[in-house]
Amino acid sequence: MNRELGDKLLEARLAYDYPAVTYDFADGRERQFPSINDLDTYLQGFLRSNDLQKLRDGLSGLLYWGHYRAGYRDYRVAGFRNSVTDIGLRRAVEIFPTLQGVGLVALKRLGLPEFSNMAFITKFRTFLDPEHYCVLDKKIATLAPLVGRLKQQPTCIPVTEHNEQAYQWWVGTCSSLASQLRANLRPVDVERGIFYLIERKQIGLAERLLSDLPARSQSAALPR
Repeated sequence: MNRELGDKLLEARLAYDYPAVTYDFADGRERQFPSINDLDTYLQGFLRSNDLQKLRDGLSGLLYWGHYRAGYRDYRVAGFRNSVTDIGLRRAVEIFPTLQGVGLVALKRLGLPEFSNMAFITKFRTFLDPEHYCVLDKKIATLAPLVGRLKQQPTCIPVTEHNEQAYQWWVGTCSSLASQLRANLRPVDVERGIFYLIERKQIGLAERLLSDLPARSQSAALPR
């Protein structure tokens, strides 16, 4: 990777400023974490729990974080908590250990409220395994390489087998960039740096980072 581009990506990752905040439903209060990595660990513990109430709280907390800057945050969280069933949560507990590859279509088939399209299904996948996965949302999907790979709808990116392949490309790309930077980065760290660049209207720089990476490196970096 071009050293200058690599340095800019590292700077963007360090500058990533989306709030590391969620809600503690057991204590009934908002919780702020020292870093986004601490939030990753906290939510992963809930999402990997076999306890249905903890899983419900973990998914609710993920929604709280993901919608933190949106005026409808509390509405979406309450809607999920009021409509999710123990049957759905139990199916989720059963499927997590058997997920193959990125597993987006399998996660969508669970039918969990609020977890049906690409943005939150990939958030779900990422917090289950932040060492190997990353988020793909509408902002990331504005980048030229993804525009050409995804089949999008006006308000969302549907989870389909076709779009799952595009997500595999995205994960492989972020994995390869992380390994080239040699800074103990994960795919999600790269994605967050690129997200920061997009938020700061530096889309050209984000796209240069992606185009600077050989295709063979992207495919080799996919998680098994």
